[in-house]
Amino acid sequence: MEDWLRRLLGDETCANGEITVVDLSLLATEVMHTAVAVIGRLTMEALQHLRESTGTILPTVLVLEEAHNFVSAASSGAEIPTTADLCRETFNRIAREGRKFGLGLVLSSQRPSALSQTVLSQCNSFLLHRLVNDRDQELVARLVPDSLGDLLHELPSLAPRQAILMGWAAEIPTLVEIRNLESAQRPQSDDPRFWDTWTGTEPVSFTWEKVVEHWTT
Repeated sequence: MEDWLRRLLGDETCANGEITVVDLSLLATEVMHTAVAVIGRLTMEALQHLRESTGTILPTVLVLEEAHNFVSAASSGAEIPTTADLCRETFNRIAREGRKFGLGLVLSSQRPSALSQTVLSQCNSFLLHRLVNDRDQELVARLVPDSLGDLLHELPSLAPRQAILMGWAAEIPTLVEIRNLESAQRPQSDDPRFWDTWTGTEPVSFTWEKVVEHWTT
């Protein structure tokens, strides 16, 4: 347990770095929900025991990419909670109680309307990129003061890398521009080049042997 906490939360002097990236993108969905819920729960409980045993608070932030996969608004309604239900409840609790133990939460999602309302209600700052979906725009409009309604009309037309920052993080709503990332640091999320691949213009070089080796090791 000590070694796991040192790798996840950093050692006592942060000699092994201050940021831990946990990549679960290749896990099956039902396994991923369990893994993320366990990581969230253990992180919060570790910080609780740290405060109780030493009186010290270690400021820590959990960042959830594609957060709608882990804290969805929809409940399964099943008599026995699913892994998705348990994952959502874990982060509902972190959003409600984590602050007093030094645990913060950052949610990143392209579909805010699909996020748990319990978690969203605890958010005190928002960084809003372009939103074109009506449900997402309506949700954002409910989260901010009526006086900012005109500003939200700009959301569908924001340029790439532009966003509106509002809440505790900014004294007044502010239009910001996100710094450009080098190609090697960007997510691999480009659209597939169907036509170029199928016509042989850009042939794909691979072997299934390497794929299976990567899959099973």
